[in-house]
Amino acid sequence: MPEQGLGTVVAVDGPAAAGKTTTCLALSQSFDLRYLESGRTYRIIAFEALQRDIPVENATKVTGLCDELITASRSVSLLTSDRYAQDNLRAARVNVAVSAVAKIAEVRQRVTSLIRLWAGAQPRCVIEGRDIGTTIFPAATVKFYLTAKPEVRAMRRVRQERAASYENVLDDVIRRDEADMSRTTSPLLPAEDAIRIDTTELTIEQVLRLMTSACRDRGLASAGEPASASAGRVHTYGHFPKKISAPPKSC
Repeated sequence: MPEQGLGTVVAVDGPAAAGKTTTCLALSQSFDLRYLESGRTYRIIAFEALQRDIPVENATKVTGLCDELITASRSVSLLTSDRYAQDNLRAARVNVAVSAVAKIAEVRQRVTSLIRLWAGAQPRCVIEGRDIGTTIFPAATVKFYLTAKPEVRAMRRVRQERAASYENVLDDVIRRDEADMSRTTSPLLPAEDAIRIDTTELTIEQVLRLMTSACRDRGLASAGEPASASAGRVHTYGHFPKKISAPPKSC
């Protein structure tokens, strides 16, 4: 059951570089939704742990750090803090450390509470992550699970972040997938009622068409459009023509 007083929540889950951020930002504009990247909080904690020489495998110390950061940031603002440069949070060492931080049950409990508090203060929002539609908001208005082949996701990350070699990025993507999917607390997996979209051979425009249709089917109106205008529309789902070619074996 939806939490009392909770507004519209669009949950977008999936592995790294599946297209979550790009699509969430587009949906936030189209449907006037507040946007939240839940994984940023775990990256902030991992970054701070590295800066302070706190072993990220030490659950007690990392949980204590999490509590300190939440207190210092006056609770929910840690989720949207702009104190941290994106380049720092996406550094290679943070990419490795964040997996260890994210699997600590006590840390996930605290971040989950923050996300629920934040969402409760928004009339409508879209949140991306790994367990938004399964653990945090199992009764979300609409749920998506985006995925793609690891090779394609690695190539996207190389292009987006001008990262290291394709082979190294692919290894990191596969390692993160294994860590996310095998952790005991809130593992990465699709919610049973999530709309699953394989973005491997779809353009971003095609993915957005699918997601926009699904949102309208759930009664969401576009920005500036009366809610009644989107009700009752019939849409079909499926893959659009294939346009994305496979990435090269090396880069």
